[in-house]
Formats: sequence, structure tokens, C-alpha cells
Amino acid sequence: MTLSTRIRDFFSPEAVKRAQTLEARSDLEGACACWMQAGRYSDAVRVMLMRAQAELDPHRRALFLTQATSLAPPGDPARVSAWRARATFILDRAEAGGLDPAIRRRELLETGRALRELGEAELAARALRLAGDLEGEISALAEAGALGALEDAVSRQRKVEESRMRRATRFEQVRDQIALGRRRDALALLRGALDEEDAEDLRALLQGMMARRPNLPGHLYVDGRIVEVVCGNPVRLGRSEGELKVPSPVVSRKHLELFRPDSGGPWVRDLGGKNGTTMRGARVDAMAVGSGLDLLIGNALPLKVRPTERGGLVIELPGRVCWLPLGAVDLGQGRASLESSTDGWLELTIARGSNVILGDLRVEGAIQLLEGDEIFDGHGGKLLLRVVAPPQERS
Repeated sequence: MTLSTRIRDFFSPEAVKRAQTLEARSDLEGACACWMQAGRYSDAVRVMLMRAQAELDPHRRALFLTQATSLAPPGDPARVSAWRARATFILDRAEAGGLDPAIRRRELLETGRALRELGEAELAARALRLAGDLEGEISALAEAGALGALEDAVSRQRKVEESRMRRATRFEQVRDQIALGRRRDALALLRGALDEEDAEDLRALLQGMMARRPNLPGHLYVDGRIVEVVCGNPVRLGRSEGELKVPSPVVSRKHLELFRPDSGGPWVRDLGGKNGTTMRGARVDAMAVGSGLDLLIGNALPLKVRPTERGGLVIELPGRVCWLPLGAVDLGQGRASLESSTDGWLELTIARGSNVILGDLRVEGAIQLLEGDEIFDGHGGKLLLRVVAPPQERS
């Protein structure tokens, strides 16, 4: 018994006696309070640890252990024993998966810091490793002089650093491919990297790109209005078949097709459905679009067909405007084609030597489009097209 303890016992003998009596009666809560009143912190901590040891509920045991660490003042030896008991409990629960994920890291970091302050560096290193604080773990192991564990931790740190540098390189490679419009290559790079390592930054980049990938048919802002892009040549219009589906009872399953032959302008051809296609009351079998046609599908559904200077046709149905490129289109200083690729991309292919700008970079070849892309006619030039979300997603 220390001199300070003997002095406190001399001035508070009644509190000591009450604490001893209550502890003998197994009234540990009362005994703990009396030991504190007597200034006997080591005994108060000892009793609180007894309460924790006897408690089967892990949440109540955690509460008692937390209280034990707060009973003894800084510098008191009892504080070390309390923290050692609490830390062992926390670490065992963490390793068994019993800690709440919402507080797990914070709890382990707090435990590691407290143990280092109390000189329990090796136990602190165990807590910091579970918290994912590799630098803190290495520092704690160095303080503890645990050379074998320190060597292992340094080796893990080297691997983490190599992995971080590899991810950073891949991240930049993917961003470059995205900026140049080579989204198919970017997607392949991302998936390959994530097969090797599930990195959060790469996964976020993948999710962001996929969220911007337009569902086919895509939608573009072109020449002052938003149009639905329907690719192919020919483009078949039908109620349930073809590239352009029109879910109306007057539309046949396969109703008509719009196409551009190798030479000359675009045409419309009826595919022989029972409801037919008419213009001014006369049945249409096949005819050139010329300067434009106003048709009726099934004598009920109006269909306007107009050529566009950009290339192909613009057709208007009730509540719907579609652009059918039907092959090559004009992009200011160069020709291009707009297609739906077999792997599900809306793909713009730009002729070599064209001064076409995506964002602020000159691009050529096959560009897989994403929502938000803007294509310009040269640096500082006219906006040629912008990829937009479908109308129902914008509202």
C-alpha cells in the first residue's frame, strides 16, 4: 500500500469499511462508489472489472469496461490495467466480427492511441492493424521493439504503396481513354483492374461511366432540338419489331422501312401490313422522300418525314421526334457515321483529319458516346451535338 493510499485510508476510514462490507455482500456497484469516495482508484477499477467479467451481455460489459478506464486518473497504475482489459475485449470482438461496423474503425483507433500513451505499444499495434492504420501500426511496433512483426508490417506497407501507385496509373489511363472517347477500351481496362483488385476509386469511376452510358436508342441535342437517334440503314418501323418501335394498334408488327440506297436520296417503303401507309388518301408502296412526306399509318397515325442537312431523315410522330442518320452524316469539317454497336454503345465514327472536338480534345475514329458529351466543330467552334438523357429522365 502506497503512502498516499494510507493517508486517504486514515482520513476516510468509514468509506473504506463500507466498501469492504459492500464488496463482501457482492454489492459491487455500491462497493465501487465507496472505493472512489475513499480515493482507492485501484480498488474501484478492480471492482468494476469484476462487474465486467461477470456480465454476459457484450454491450453492458463494454459499458463497464469503459467506466473502468475513466475511474483512475492519468498516471495511476490502475488506469493501465483497465485499458488493457478493455482493449483485449475490443480486439477480441473486432477479430470475431462483433463490433458495430459504423463505429469499428473509430473504436479501434481510439483504443490504439490510448494504449500507446499508456506504454502498451504492442497491444496498440494490434488495434491499429485491425483499424487499417498501417503507419500507426508500424510506429507502435517500432516503439515496442517487435522486430519480426515490424518487418512484416513494413513489407505490407511496401505492397500497399505499390498497389496504390498501380491504381493511380490505371486511373489516369482510364481517364485518358474516357476523355478521348474510347469508352470501350476504358471499360475493358477498368474491369481488368477490378478483377485483380477491388479498388474504391476505380469502382467509382466504372459506376460513373456506366451511369452516363445511354440506353439505346440514345437522345441528342442537334440543331436546336432534342431528337431520339435511331441508327441503321434501313430502319424498320413496327409495333413490336424493328429498330423504331411504335406501340400503337394501327401499326403493324412490321409496318414500313426507311432507307438510303448507295446513291441518291432516302426512300420510304411499306412492308405490306394490313393497315397500310397512305399519303393524301392514296396508298404508298415505295417512294422517294424528296423534300418531305406527310404520311398516315393505318389512316390514323400521322408520320412526318423530312430530310435534314446534317444527313438522313427526321421523322415526327405524336410526342416523338427521331433522327435517322441512315449512314454518313455531316459534322461541319468532316463526315461521320452514327451507329448502334453490337455491344450496346451509341458510337460516332469520325473520319481521320476532321477537326472535331470532344470536350476540349480533338478526336477521330470510333467514339463511344456518354450522356453529357459535347461535340464541337473545331476549338471554339459551333456545337454540333450534345448527348442528353431521355425526356422522362430529365423531367
